[in-house]
This record gives sequence, C-alpha cells and structure tokens, in this order.
Amino acid sequence: MKRTLSLALSLLLLLSLLCACGEHDNLPANGITVTDCVGRTVTVPADPQSICALSPFSGPMITLLGYGDRITTTCNNAARSLLLAEICPQIKNAVVVKNSGSVNGEEVLAKGTDLMFADMGVYENEAERAKLDSLGVPYVVVDFETIDEQFRAVRVLGDALQKREKAEQYLDWFQSAFDRVDAAVADVEAPPRLYHSVNEAARTDYQGSYCAQWIAHTKAVNVSLESGTLNMDGSKAYTTLEQIYAWDPELIVCNEAQVDDYILTDEKWQGLSAVQAGKVYQIPIGITRMGHPTSLETPLALLWLTKLLYPDTFDLDFDQELQDFYQTFFGYTLSDDWIAAIKDGSEMRTPKTQEKSE
Repeated sequence: MKRTLSLALSLLLLLSLLCACGEHDNLPANGITVTDCVGRTVTVPADPQSICALSPFSGPMITLLGYGDRITTTCNNAARSLLLAEICPQIKNAVVVKNSGSVNGEEVLAKGTDLMFADMGVYENEAERAKLDSLGVPYVVVDFETIDEQFRAVRVLGDALQKREKAEQYLDWFQSAFDRVDAAVADVEAPPRLYHSVNEAARTDYQGSYCAQWIAHTKAVNVSLESGTLNMDGSKAYTTLEQIYAWDPELIVCNEAQVDDYILTDEKWQGLSAVQAGKVYQIPIGITRMGHPTSLETPLALLWLTKLLYPDTFDLDFDQELQDFYQTFFGYTLSDDWIAAIKDGSEMRTPKTQEKSE
C-alpha cells in the first residue's frame, strides 16, 4: 500500500513538473522581469544578443548603456547619426526596419532578434502592436513626453539591460546640469525673449512640452508660450510668420540643421529684429539634435543655451563639456574636428535621401 502511494505521488510530482515546463517554454532562458513605460510587465532575456531599437531615443541610449554593438535592427532616425556610427561602428550594419511608423517584422525575425524596444507611436497603433505581438519576441515600450518621464524611460532601459548603475550615473549628470543652470540664473531679472524653431521654421514649443520644460530653466521668455494661437497637429505645434513678427523675439534658436540659414536669408524673415541683428543660432547636434523631444543630450543643449543667453555671467567651457560627456558615457574622445562639427550641426546626420531602406 505504501509502495503504491509512493509511486502515485512520484507520478503526480512528475506530471506537475512537466506541466510547469510547458507553461514556460516561451519564456527566455535566464529571463528577467521589467515594467515598461506603459506599465506592462515583460520578461526579457538577461543577456540579449540581437536588439531591435525602434525609437530615436532607444538606439543612442542602448549604446550609452554598453549594448550598441548588439543593435541589429533600428529606426531610420538613429541610423542617420554620423557620430553614433563613429562611436559604435557596428551600428552601420544595423538594418532599418521602421520608416514612417511601420515596422518590417520579417527583417526583425531575420536578424534573430531576442529583444525589442518600441515607442508609443508603434504601441498605440493597433495594427503595428498586433504585428509586434505576432513576432513572439519580447518588447519593452520606452517613450516619454516630459523630462520626468524621460528619467523613467532611462531607468526602464537600465533595468531591461541590467545597467541600472550606468543609467543612474547618466541621470545624475542630467540633473546636475539642470542644477548648475538653475543656480546660475537665479538672480536674472530681465531675461531675453526667445523663439525656438523645432525641425521646421514655424514649428515651435507649447505649454508643457518637452522643449518648453528644459528652456524654462534658462529663464528666457519663450514667446510661443506667451500669447497667440498655435495650430496643433498631434504633439506638434505650429505658428505663423505673422505671429512670429508680432512676438518679434530678440533671438531665434533652431534645432534642425540649415533652418537657421533659411531664416537668415529668406526675404520674408528679414524684418524680424533677431534676423536684422544676426541673432539666429543653430543648437549643436551630436548623436542627437540636442534638446529635441527624443534627445539624450538635452543637458548639453541647456548648458549651451544658457551660455549663449548670459555669456558674461555663466562660466562654461562648452568644448570641455562635450569632451567630458562623450568620454564618460561612451568612452570616446572627440577630435577638434568633431567638436567643431557638433557646434556647427550642419553635417551631423545623413540626408533622408541617403538613409538605408527596409
């Protein structure tokens, strides 16, 4: 009787183990669990070998965290960065699988992808999300619209790649730049009036937007937040040239290459005080367009702008700030030519006509 009972218990235990194994067949070996930016709990491989970076922010940030050489598929924006390719040459071999929001799932699978990082544009599109779900590859949603959300996104990436310490080091640097500027402008009483051009000459900031948040630390009067009507297209805000004339800012800063030249030379803009004074500036472009809503180099944009606004009172060696950042976080020493190119910004990204195709 005892022998029969023992045999039955053994069989039950064996069946339980077999069922348990069946339930976890689809989970990655040595997986870890993370919570992404939309609250999903995702099990991801502990040591991913082939990574798909579907957002402009994730590719550079994954590289900063030490996994750039494992990015095998990416989006067109990240693929256009000349400095990112210089720092991590393996990225040149990554296949662009996302153009205009659509993901090429076949290419993702062809590269043996075992981990994907998606943005909200893909996740919120039902057809694209269904496509990701059908691939059977774990994906983590990493996206943000505010600076606080960007901090969370960095931590999500740090957790997913088990690089939380490096992520926190980066966030400490991020916060320290903001603290330095806040202290430097604390006594400013008459800040200049500024217009910020985002990508296109007439696209600008709106209340609560990412760019408006970091520019606010300089105490500059961001004219597009003051008055007038902005035309919203999703998360993009557009104004008119007539409204810009009504604002008549003291200076204009642009985050897209060649827009500053356009504003300075196009006859329709010549009546603006900033144009007449030659105070139209290109924000530096490094791995990303510094200060752009998907940038990991926003603190550098903040430091640069504060120095531009208050050259006599804000003590800053911007060249050294650039050198320190890329050396600390990417282990890369900039040449004098690279520093000059970053500050000029005009040739830091390949034109869209030259980008890789799916």
